[in-house]
Formats: sequence, structure tokens, C-alpha cells
Amino acid sequence: MYNVTRMKNTYTQTTASTQNVEGKLETNYPFEGVNLSDEQLASAIETINQLKAILPQIPGLTPLDRKRLSKLGQKSRGFVDAAIEAVRKDPGLLPRSISVEDLVQQDNLHRQISMVETHLAELQARLEDALCVIGNRIYGSCLTVYAVWDKTMVGRAKMPEQKALLKQRFATKKASRSAGKPTEGQ
Repeated sequence: MYNVTRMKNTYTQTTASTQNVEGKLETNYPFEGVNLSDEQLASAIETINQLKAILPQIPGLTPLDRKRLSKLGQKSRGFVDAAIEAVRKDPGLLPRSISVEDLVQQDNLHRQISMVETHLAELQARLEDALCVIGNRIYGSCLTVYAVWDKTMVGRAKMPEQKALLKQRFATKKASRSAGKPTEGQ
């Protein structure tokens, strides 16, 4: 009979390389028993939709559009700040097609949207980390399930269709690895 200790060891070996600041994720898994209710999920999505409604309509850019546009980042921020300060002191420096008020207003809008983007980027990174940790847990557990089905007499006898489906997941990798190796006759 397959014992529980072996199943736990299979999971631990699968995920042993994943750690967080507090230690191994296997012992400090932060999502144990956590589930979003339908109301919480709906509220999160509604909050995101409210943000979309608050922001001005944002055009979608192609990669070529992004490449062609000038970038205002940390390196060019000093230049922009100095130029805006100069035109505030002497508005006569600007051509008639550019107003000081419009330039300052657009700079403020850039700073505001940049602040929103910074907060969203942090949230996006945390969401990606959560998906990675949860996915690791699910995948490791499923590898344990497969190991039980594949290595035990009880597992081999039960649910052969599911076992065959799971085995296909690994068959593709083995076939692609052997396809790249030269045979002895070559």
C-alpha cells in the first residue's frame, strides 16, 4: 500500500526550490483555505471597471507606435522639468502652438497616470506571484496524484481513462526529447 509520507515527500520534492522570505512555501503556504466569494470577485472586477471609467479613453498602441513615440522616463524627466520651469518664467520662449497652461496640465496628467500605473504594476506583480504560488501548489499535488496512480497497484486498477490522459501530458515531452537525439546509425 502507498503511504501518506511518500505522497507528501513527492510534493515537497516538486516544490522544494520555491521559497519566500519567511521560509519554504510548503510550510508557510499563504492561501490555505482562502477562496474569493462571488461577491468579492464581482467587487474586484467592478473596482477595476470604475478605474477604467475614471481614466480618459486610452488608445491602444501597436509595437511600432510604441517604438516611434518619444519616451518620458526617469532619464528625460529632468529635461522636461527644466523646460517647463523655463517657460513658466518666460512664456515668450514657447511657440504660439504650445500654451504654458496646456503643457503644465499635460505634465500633471502624465504624473497622475504614472502614479496609478505604479500602483497597478505592484498589484499586477503580486497577482502574478499569487498565481505562480497557487499554480505550483496545484501542479505539485497533481504530480502526486499521478505518481500514486502510476506507481501503485490500486492506482493502476482504478480510473484507467484518467491515468491515460495524465500520461499523455508527459508522453509529448519524452517524444520531443527523443526526436532531437541522433540515433546510433547516424
